[in-house]
Amino acid sequence: MDSRRYAMPTVNFGSFSKRRNSTKQPASLSDQRTVKLKETTSIDAPTFIITGDDFDYNYAQWGNRYYFITDIRSVHNGLSEIDCVLDPLATYKSEILASTQYVAYSSVSGGAWLADTRLPVLKSVTAAKQTAAISSLFNESGFYVLTCVGKDGCNTFAADITNLHALLDRINDWSDDIVNDIIGDTYDFSSVEDGLESLGQMMTRTGVVGNAYEAAPSCIRSCIWVPFFPTPFVNTGKELFLGQFDTGLSLFTLNASPVKGSITVGIPWHFSDWRRSYCEDVYLYLPLVGMVALASDNLVQQSSITVKYSATATDGCVCYQIVSGDQIIGSYGGQCSANYPIGISQQASAGAIAQTAFEGLHKTVNAGFSAASQLHPVAIAGGVADTAMTGIEAAYNTIDVAMSRNNSCIGGVGGGAGAGLDLNVTCYTVAHDTVINPSDMELTMGLPTMKPLQLSQCSGFCQCVNAHVEAPAMANELDAIDAMLNSGFYIE
Repeated sequence: MDSRRYAMPTVNFGSFSKRRNSTKQPASLSDQRTVKLKETTSIDAPTFIITGDDFDYNYAQWGNRYYFITDIRSVHNGLSEIDCVLDPLATYKSEILASTQYVAYSSVSGGAWLADTRLPVLKSVTAAKQTAAISSLFNESGFYVLTCVGKDGCNTFAADITNLHALLDRINDWSDDIVNDIIGDTYDFSSVEDGLESLGQMMTRTGVVGNAYEAAPSCIRSCIWVPFFPTPFVNTGKELFLGQFDTGLSLFTLNASPVKGSITVGIPWHFSDWRRSYCEDVYLYLPLVGMVALASDNLVQQSSITVKYSATATDGCVCYQIVSGDQIIGSYGGQCSANYPIGISQQASAGAIAQTAFEGLHKTVNAGFSAASQLHPVAIAGGVADTAMTGIEAAYNTIDVAMSRNNSCIGGVGGGAGAGLDLNVTCYTVAHDTVINPSDMELTMGLPTMKPLQLSQCSGFCQCVNAHVEAPAMANELDAIDAMLNSGFYIE
């Protein structure tokens, strides 16, 4: 049995303010008394017997051990019993602070990007946006991309609506002139010699005998509208031919290669710490693609996003590559062209009109032109055309094979509705704030630390994981210390 029970121990008593789970030690306890120990008392929970009835203290020190006073009982004859319980954190403070433990939360922050998931997130939201314009590419007015088969192959031109109207007017004027010449007796077929001469003039001027007039508008292979500025795409000016027909228009040709560039848009972050990934959503609006959700986890330390774009006017396609820092976040594509059907809604061709005008004379030239068309325009004295037309037939067939295309029609603009929406790149962030600022947690529940530390580096609230302190203490005292460190305690 401990000999101190019979040596009338000296115990210091006093009033001391501290937390139950704190390492704080009193600077001094002023009331020193000689006490008796109650029979069968415990070192960890002793009962001291003192004289007097005016005892109102809450803390005691017996040797190197610190105690909380749990009860004061007045017995008899001016005697009082003071029940105490060991304060293990104050008693073994030096051993606790000298130990190295895995610290989950403390005054030592693990960094601005270490999340504190204990904080509730509010349902209310705050949104922000940053916008950047692809000013050298997109234009709401746009231009028309006209693809035609000309005398030297297929070409693509940049045009506006005025150019398209002029083109159609030019084709119509050409057909009207030929019809007027045929019907107005401009050509003389009164004799074999005059008929051959007139037929040669007609073919030299227009190629009217056959399907040349029908094929001219069919040389327009496509026409689309794109919401781009034409300047980055145009090449050199060139005369516009529909097959062998000279329209009299000179337009800029287009490069088939893509136009490339990049812009940078800022990320309008609401927070400057781990809440960027935990509480914020990032969206990127791409013209003609739509809204794209980005992983905020991968962007938390970036202040901006670079959008690389590549566009081709010939098909109205645009592609984006999203880059931030050293990472490619994603690639996206859109299509912005609107078909603009254009051509001739054909009336009877000039060749068909010639057929009517020459009706009754067709038998002479039928053999010469039957392979090339259904026209039978000249009834010249029998036998003359069979030989005379042979060379003309061969040349005409060669052109017809190269120029014959399906007809298109004249219509209105359709599609391309995406070009009517916003043509700027916009970065949106939507944030849900935490119920309190994370730094407000330091004094009460600590900041996320999540690393091994010597506990002397910490102050205030501290919580460990799997802590086991080495100290000259009994087993139940060590268990109490470990339990307090793991549930959270205060270093003071």
